[in-house]
Amino acid sequence: MLRDFQKRDRNNRNATSNVKTGRSYWTNTRAYSVVEENQKRVAEATPVSRPGRMDRAVIALTFTCIAIGILMVYSSSHLLSSRHYAGYSYRYLQIHIIACAIGLTGMFVASYLPYRFYARFANLFLILSFVGLLLVFVPSLSVSVQGAEGSRFNRWIRIGNLPVNFQPVEFAKIALVIHVAHFISRDPQRVKGFFNGVLPNMLIVGAAFGLVASQPDFGSAFLLAVTVCIVLFIGGIRILHTLALVGVGGGLLSVLIIRDPYRLKRFLDYFAMLKSPDAANYQLTRSLDALEGGGLLGAGIDGSLQKISRLPYPHTDFIFAVLGEEFGFIGAVAVTILFMLFIWRGLHIARSAPDLFASLLATGITILIGLQAFINIGVVTGLLPTKGITLPFISYGGSSIVLSLVSVGILLNISRHTNSAKE
Repeated sequence: MLRDFQKRDRNNRNATSNVKTGRSYWTNTRAYSVVEENQKRVAEATPVSRPGRMDRAVIALTFTCIAIGILMVYSSSHLLSSRHYAGYSYRYLQIHIIACAIGLTGMFVASYLPYRFYARFANLFLILSFVGLLLVFVPSLSVSVQGAEGSRFNRWIRIGNLPVNFQPVEFAKIALVIHVAHFISRDPQRVKGFFNGVLPNMLIVGAAFGLVASQPDFGSAFLLAVTVCIVLFIGGIRILHTLALVGVGGGLLSVLIIRDPYRLKRFLDYFAMLKSPDAANYQLTRSLDALEGGGLLGAGIDGSLQKISRLPYPHTDFIFAVLGEEFGFIGAVAVTILFMLFIWRGLHIARSAPDLFASLLATGITILIGLQAFINIGVVTGLLPTKGITLPFISYGGSSIVLSLVSVGILLNISRHTNSAKE
């Protein structure tokens, strides 16, 4: 992918040999005005192209997942809502629909906002993401929740007197993807160097990982770090540096797991389950029971038994288990295929993107959503150790829904410029 854009960049420079550029195309964000002037001169010999249509497959897949999510959030949460809110069964569904409406509005705006806007303000987004991650540790602003094991979680920021909380890690995910895509696209050769390319990004990712893991939210921290590392690898990082990062990262993860009794117990339970399915932990046991109870065709909508005081977090982390019990193996496979198709379309958009920044940004967004989906499905089915990762577009969760849909809007805007080259 990087070689394709390097060839394209050389062709552009040859076409504009009579123009004094003075700087590389990706040297500095302040040079965008000069770049746009050069592009206008080159475009004089070619027909003017307008942004094309948005990728209809991505739109269809996203709306299908949202519709499934609304149905499953109600099915998995109405009993829990009735128990917690004095018989009112629609509390979680109501909040989820509001989040979907806000997210769809953000997706619509982002789909028409030029994707280069994010390159111009990449540093600002990065700073705001770290500010948000720090604010969760401010007692007067953060929302502290006690977990099942007695530990407290500081993952949300209170928004005034509104009954709505914001989870900064969701914004940090996309902010770091924007930063890395912008960093590489400014000077694609710099990422091949360790001290000037790899190390600065690793320090930023390490700081973000530490803040998120301290909330604690080990699952989101892992997802964030892996996504950024994949974007760096696709952007041209050397194989030797990649192997070094994998080794160092694996060692640090091992230390973090061993030093935390709760995380260590989860991993030991997972490896014990691999030897003997009867040794699975409570969450995984209930999840597998739900999937097994669904059979081929499922028990029908609202027919899940495991969601009734048995399956923990049936409307968030383990909503896929409820879906599998109510719609069976066929329903679970269908949702998995939807996410596979989303990844395929996202990578297609990235491959056909008009420039390197757009390509890396589209790749990062696709990996972020796709990897999160398959981690959630892997946890629910017992393929991965238990972690608190929601299913994109389907699980209950305001911040996740809104930021995921805004990310899809960015992807759609890139697809408009991709399609314009073909029309």
